[in-house]
Amino acid sequence: MMTLTLALALSAPGAEPPETSKPVGLTRDEEKALLEKHKKATPRLPMPPADPTNPLARVNNGAFRAYYLPAELRETRPAGTTPGRDADPAMTLDNTFKVKLFWIASRANNCYYCLGHQEYKLLGAGVSDNDIAALDGDWREATPKERAAYEFTRKLTHTPHLVTATDVEALKKHYTATQVAEILVTVAGYNSTNRWTDGLNIPAETDGARFKKDDIRADFSTFKTPTSDKYAKQTTTVAPVKLAARPSLEARDKVEAIWKEKRTATLPLADAKATAEVWANGTAPNWASLLATFPKSTKGRVEGLRAGMEKGALSAKLKAEIAWVAARNDRAWYALAIARERLKKAGVSENDIWKLDGDRKDLPEAEQAALVLAETLTVAPWKVTDEMVERCRKSFKDAEVAEIFYHTCNAAFFDRVTEVAGLPLDK
Repeated sequence: MMTLTLALALSAPGAEPPETSKPVGLTRDEEKALLEKHKKATPRLPMPPADPTNPLARVNNGAFRAYYLPAELRETRPAGTTPGRDADPAMTLDNTFKVKLFWIASRANNCYYCLGHQEYKLLGAGVSDNDIAALDGDWREATPKERAAYEFTRKLTHTPHLVTATDVEALKKHYTATQVAEILVTVAGYNSTNRWTDGLNIPAETDGARFKKDDIRADFSTFKTPTSDKYAKQTTTVAPVKLAARPSLEARDKVEAIWKEKRTATLPLADAKATAEVWANGTAPNWASLLATFPKSTKGRVEGLRAGMEKGALSAKLKAEIAWVAARNDRAWYALAIARERLKKAGVSENDIWKLDGDRKDLPEAEQAALVLAETLTVAPWKVTDEMVERCRKSFKDAEVAEIFYHTCNAAFFDRVTEVAGLPLDK
């Protein structure tokens, strides 16, 4: 079995240097400096040409999606939509609260681009710089309800394979089951977005003017604003600094035994009527019924996941291999079972499926390169390097490389949502 020695942040900084492909700001001022510097970052795929007529291209993230992804794969947006974007009445949590969760997830993934956007959004919502700084681990003044969500967000981001039904029950002490599902779907979506923007090293916009509101006096022209004495020396307990490797992959017989175990969902699934809003044809799988808890906001996500399995430039085999490698490392057994069926449908034998857990030297170079990138992006997105992407560009067109990122991002969402919800395997 292959031991993946990719890292995850678990605790406060120690003596060890950060194991990342780009620096981690340990303090608030260091973080701000890195966010400002990221405005001049060099993306790992060529910057798309300006297209002011395309509403998707208002920010750099959208520009990359609009330019590199085919239409059938880009008409989605993360779950946890904000007011003014077809807000789902089933989603009842405060938007600023969810932006704070996005900040924590982005900091945990060392995603400069998304972290910068959340800084702007929070400032635009009237959150002070001190309160933003506190999100980096000083949660003493947060309510027990907030702390529970913050802890869950950090754990789901860093170590999804360690999240259990006990963690879900802990959240239910403060939130309804539907609200817990909202937190899960939302934070999983943030992890997906982080892997797209950070993996591609998409540069930040020159300022945050689009987030500025008339009644807010904060500075949106630069991230390098003064930090109070209270937080000037605080070091992060959220960002990936002190690292621990994921465990070795389990043997085949153990995984097959896990598949035979009875699984009980930790969160309710939507009824047939709501599910029909997101899945029109045929019997809906359990994952679609779970997402249908929020039919307005997750319809695009369901359509995107389904399209990703069926459409796009990459082969069905490679897309299923990406799903397998991601699910194995995330210990997402429901997702792994689906990936196995997809691989078999693509003509891969049972024995060859399990060989994907090895060194994969028997695969073509293109697939090896894609799976190294996908595996790193899954487990430790902050460890993706320019060289990994350039290796893929030698075998794939740039739009196809973007699809490798896209499918791995989908897996980050899918693995977290389906496994934390404890979905029974589809019959």
